[in-house]
Amino acid sequence: MNRALRPASCFATAAAAPLFCLALAATATPAQALPLAERDALRIAYTPRVFHFTSNKDYVDWNHVVALEWITPRHARWGADRAHFGVSMFDNSYGQFSQSIYAGLEWDWKPAWGGQLFYSLSPGLVHGYKAPFENRLPLNKALGVGVTVVPAIGWERDRLGFAISLAGSAVGLRGSWSFTR
Repeated sequence: MNRALRPASCFATAAAAPLFCLALAATATPAQALPLAERDALRIAYTPRVFHFTSNKDYVDWNHVVALEWITPRHARWGADRAHFGVSMFDNSYGQFSQSIYAGLEWDWKPAWGGQLFYSLSPGLVHGYKAPFENRLPLNKALGVGVTVVPAIGWERDRLGFAISLAGSAVGLRGSWSFTR
């Protein structure tokens, strides 16, 4: 099917409303603390689209990646400054609704522009690549769940953050907002 004629998924059209309501509710009640430990945070991230290094007529233009992550220094290993555990929902490169779970580490790099540059590595599992694209992720065709490792470099200042992530043959720019105690 031509990507210009492909209808938007129901996820792509409905993702903005719950995200907006959650952000509004979390910022509208500053007197109520989130149930997090000291220095923990919840991060909401959004990537509207990814850019592929290769051309394929089956790729969709918009992916609408929405992620929720728990950030904590308590589970950091290998010299990392913090760990993150997350879930995401998105339309994969072929327009199929997909989900992922992942855990990763983040290392602070250096201060820049009033914030902090960091890099991260996030291995995870992805579900949702169906026929005829089920062989696009390792182990997906055999198990129904694919394996992925996503490196990223980013910048955070207070609660606002941006990161560039590499996922397979695509790169995405995400914006994020963190909620702390």
